[in-house]
Amino acid sequence: MNPDRLFDLAAEFAQATGNAERFHARAAVATGDDRAAHEKAASRWEATAARRREHLRAALREALRGTVNAVPDERLPVATWQASRVEVRATTLDGTRAVRVRYSPAQAAAAGVALIACAALTDDPNGSTLASILPAFPPTPPGDKAATDEGRPA
Repeated sequence: MNPDRLFDLAAEFAQATGNAERFHARAAVATGDDRAAHEKAASRWEATAARRREHLRAALREALRGTVNAVPDERLPVATWQASRVEVRATTLDGTRAVRVRYSPAQAAAAGVALIACAALTDDPNGSTLASILPAFPPTPPGDKAATDEGRPA
């Protein structure tokens, strides 16, 4: 689908929605037969807008169908903009399109565990690439005598 056709579909949907809102506003201030006529016109435009919205959605699905290859967003790869949603952000390889995946907290935790497990499986045992990023345990705080061997008999 070419961009001009998508633009036309979006414009048709916007026009129908605007007309429906306009007739609703006119009906709100009209009385008698005029009110009924405006409400009827608003209903017709709402139905038209619903049909045009579905045409636009179908065209967008068709235009955006297929696999999208993306890389993590360097500035903000993970965000929590909405309550109870975790958003993973990426951009296409050419940087022209943003890609968002929204998870519930449980889905985000499961995805994080799966990613760590996959990273551990693909880690190079000789190069130890993960060890520099994710140490096995947090470092011992300085001055923590309980964690040292000092004072223990040999």
